[in-house]
Amino acid sequence: MAAAIKQPKPFKIKGKHIVSFLGEAEWCKVLPRQMETKFTPRGQFSVNVVTEPTAADWHDFTAKISEMLDTALKEAMGDEGDMKIPPSKKKTLTVVYPWKDHVIKERDDDGKYTIETETGKMVIQPKMKDVLDRQPGKNRVQIIGAGNIPIPIDEAPEIGNGSKIKVKMFVNPYYMPTTNQIGVSLGLEAIKVYELVEYSKGADGEDFDDLDGADLSGGSKHSADDSDELDF
Repeated sequence: MAAAIKQPKPFKIKGKHIVSFLGEAEWCKVLPRQMETKFTPRGQFSVNVVTEPTAADWHDFTAKISEMLDTALKEAMGDEGDMKIPPSKKKTLTVVYPWKDHVIKERDDDGKYTIETETGKMVIQPKMKDVLDRQPGKNRVQIIGAGNIPIPIDEAPEIGNGSKIKVKMFVNPYYMPTTNQIGVSLGLEAIKVYELVEYSKGADGEDFDDLDGADLSGGSKHSADDSDELDF
């Protein structure tokens, strides 16, 4: 059997470990019993992190992402390196940022979540994809408590909406040929809990599986030097 041809990475710029802004958790699914497999059979962990766009650390976070995207865009528009984008596509190349306006979804008269109300806040949704394909130790979202001490996964609480958290992510640039877009994936690695609101099932019976998370770019498999890591 012929050896598989290794595809070149799209960008020379390397991915980085980045810690997010301090925000509110929403639809946090990071424990083994919460793993989403209905729509992602290989398993996925995720969390929405919501903040006010006026928060100082929000601007710091978006500046880091924007700088990475700017560098990737310059590579894509140039003629050197492994990015081989035809001149015709360079004219319509667009950049996609990994955050969106935050909305609250409510049920309509038919019981479906089709009513959306903007809150004026911003949201990101880091993800750990293909959990079942990952090696032991790499297939868990680390949860950090007081004093930067990791909480054993079998002792970790369910993180409810409104909890104050930061997330550690591996942020990696990508190019999507089908849409001719450059973006960054947010690979979820760890969550630090600053203020816990324990999850409890809603009075109307809604649970995690009743809602789809925000439709945002998620994390992919990665490798990086340990020197890139950031502490919370």
